Amino acid sequence: MRFSIYLNPQTRGAHEDVEIIETITAQAVEATRAGVDGIALTEHHFSDYNTYGNNFMLASYLAPQVPAGTKFALAVAVPTLHNPMRLAQSCNLLDILTRGELIVGFAAGGSPVEYAGLGRNPATRHQEMIHNLDVMEAALDKLPEDPPLEWETVFESGSLRTRIMPSAYHRSKPAFARGTQNDEGVTWTAARGWHLFTARETAEVLGERLEFYRKALHEHGHGDRVEELLDWSMVQKQVYLAPTDEEAQSSIRERMRAMADFNTKLFGLTGDVKESEKLRSVVGVSPTEPDEFLAKAMIVGSPASVIEQIEEYQAYGARHMSLLFNFGFMTAEESWASLRLFLDEVLPHFRGRPHPGVR
Repeated sequence: MRFSIYLNPQTRGAHEDVEIIETITAQAVEATRAGVDGIALTEHHFSDYNTYGNNFMLASYLAPQVPAGTKFALAVAVPTLHNPMRLAQSCNLLDILTRGELIVGFAAGGSPVEYAGLGRNPATRHQEMIHNLDVMEAALDKLPEDPPLEWETVFESGSLRTRIMPSAYHRSKPAFARGTQNDEGVTWTAARGWHLFTARETAEVLGERLEFYRKALHEHGHGDRVEELLDWSMVQKQVYLAPTDEEAQSSIRERMRAMADFNTKLFGLTGDVKESEKLRSVVGVSPTEPDEFLAKAMIVGSPASVIEQIEEYQAYGARHMSLLFNFGFMTAEESWASLRLFLDEVLPHFRGRPHPGVR
């Protein structure tokens, strides 16, 4: 089992931002030096849902501070919010700075606050994402001697006369992934031979999704890469550890109430979302429904209980879990205590153990 530390801390306002970013930076460095395999960073803007916002920049800052071989995963970048030429350039530069240890995941996002702030329309985000990715990949594949690449998106257009520079570390572009929760998205991902990033479901459902992805990779001619792609495909969870299950459950219920209140406020800032959707996350579950959120999005408990829960995902085929330790307006002390229990008592349990196979 591979583990990444997933960085997506919420903030209550400007007075907390600096301390939060300093905390998660230190946590990422300590976790990777303790043996965590990678760092996952996401993209959110304007909403206080992700304090740092720019995952390319934070990954670039962290890259020289962590052990050689640390895998970086952007989970995710949102293509519709980027100029496709600059996105291509950013992907390749970060691939060099991480010495080729990079997977750039893409998804459509969907927060109306974020789309509004960047002048985008969330109603068309999926089709625009696919189109922008096609433009980006065509740019990455273009050679200087090729005819100019004339490109256009809903918001911009241009002509690439030479090539995207720099090149990537080993190849014309880094490894890519798509974040998706449905079979259509999994099929699209497998057809391109990309890694799969997924989250917020039970172990059994995620096991079925990973098996569907495995079969789709074979069907689309990527059978020789199945094991490589599955090794770094991602299952993401929010994790909270305490000395006992009772302490962990009690504390996390308080965190979830804070997160639910935040979601209510956030989605109330825009008037273009249907009433029934305001309290639902764009990835399917929300802390406003705490029991469902606990079952699908979280791993909570004592170290022994967390080991059992991770082993269930492992038994259903998960090989890489990206774990979020700092969330729900936790204090630095709370998140450090949870993370250190994981590093001291959970991580050693999984080191050197063979993968047990799929149920």
